[in-house]
Amino acid sequence: MEREAAIARSAEAIRRHSDQNILIEAGPAPVIDRLAGLPGRPPGGPLDSWTFVAKDMIDVAGLPTTRGSLLYGRHPALESAPCVEKLEAAGALLVGKSNQHEFAWGITSENPHWGDVGNPRHPHLTPGGSSGGTGAALAAGIARFGLGTDTGGSVRIPAACCGVVGLRPRAGMVSEEGVAPLAPAFDVVGPMATTVADLARVWEVLASERVEPARSLAGWVVGVVEGGDWADAFTKLGAELRDFALPYEIGEHYRTILGAQARRVHEGTYPVNADRYSEGVRRKLDAAAGVEPAQYAAAVAGLAAARAAFAERMAGVDLLIMPTLGGPAPRVGCDEAAVRAEVTRFTAVISALGLPALAIGDLQLVGREEAVVLRAGLAWEALGEPIPEPR
Repeated sequence: MEREAAIARSAEAIRRHSDQNILIEAGPAPVIDRLAGLPGRPPGGPLDSWTFVAKDMIDVAGLPTTRGSLLYGRHPALESAPCVEKLEAAGALLVGKSNQHEFAWGITSENPHWGDVGNPRHPHLTPGGSSGGTGAALAAGIARFGLGTDTGGSVRIPAACCGVVGLRPRAGMVSEEGVAPLAPAFDVVGPMATTVADLARVWEVLASERVEPARSLAGWVVGVVEGGDWADAFTKLGAELRDFALPYEIGEHYRTILGAQARRVHEGTYPVNADRYSEGVRRKLDAAAGVEPAQYAAAVAGLAAARAAFAERMAGVDLLIMPTLGGPAPRVGCDEAAVRAEVTRFTAVISALGLPALAIGDLQLVGREEAVVLRAGLAWEALGEPIPEPR
């Protein structure tokens, strides 16, 4: 049966990549063994026997949720997050909780508590972060798709580093119930897969939204941000191309809000348990201290104004294309703090704008709706183009 074959393939891939710290096994038994205790479902669901992993920020009933930390995960979750329940109801099989950057705040997934996540496709690179374990699980063949979270690029950066695809949806499109927060103003749950076609299928289940395939983008206006490495492909698809610039100045508002909210999320455990935090997250929390209510309110107002101004500028443009990574992919052993700003140069701006974005490796498609970027991604994939490699 396909279910047993899919589980066996995942188990073999888990064994083969056991030295790469891709999964967090915080409970008394391997996560994949949980499948034996689940009630059987009749075959035929839209994701029947599709294996998946969930980032360990996301609750699964009976399993710990560590947040990539030593402070959490002592007790199993009582209920699964609705996003997990939807996938399992559609026939998908959870085979692991994926490792990550501690507290989902970082771009390398080098984790001193659960081990640094390896990159099965590019061993000299980190898998990106913070959803690096999800990206690595797909690249390793452990799962057919996965769930990550994205605050400033945490789904899209691993997609670029691991050579897979990932979607950052708009806030509220996927329930965040049962998902540990980093900065609620920007946190979203996003799916990842090895192809756009698979990702579109998963999105249809998560959002109850049909994604119509497209073979042509005739009549579309596509804004090209900082270079046109993929311009020829979109010209072949019939799109009209225009140069376009991002409002990088929005980053100041974004960083103020993110830091202040993260500091509030951790107020019960930091700095009282500072010795149990990694050095990198301690530095971020220390840097975020001292944001006054007036400063925070000004950042919120500035963000809203910047979003409104950008919406006006984007009128008449259907899609934006740009790199996913703002520079070279983070190398193994790099100073995460030194490269973070450059790597997230594009992804953080898109998070700040609240727009949906699809990363196809190091190509990022941005639009107003998830169905738009997925349709464009399906059209691009139909050309037979390879997933763009990280730099």
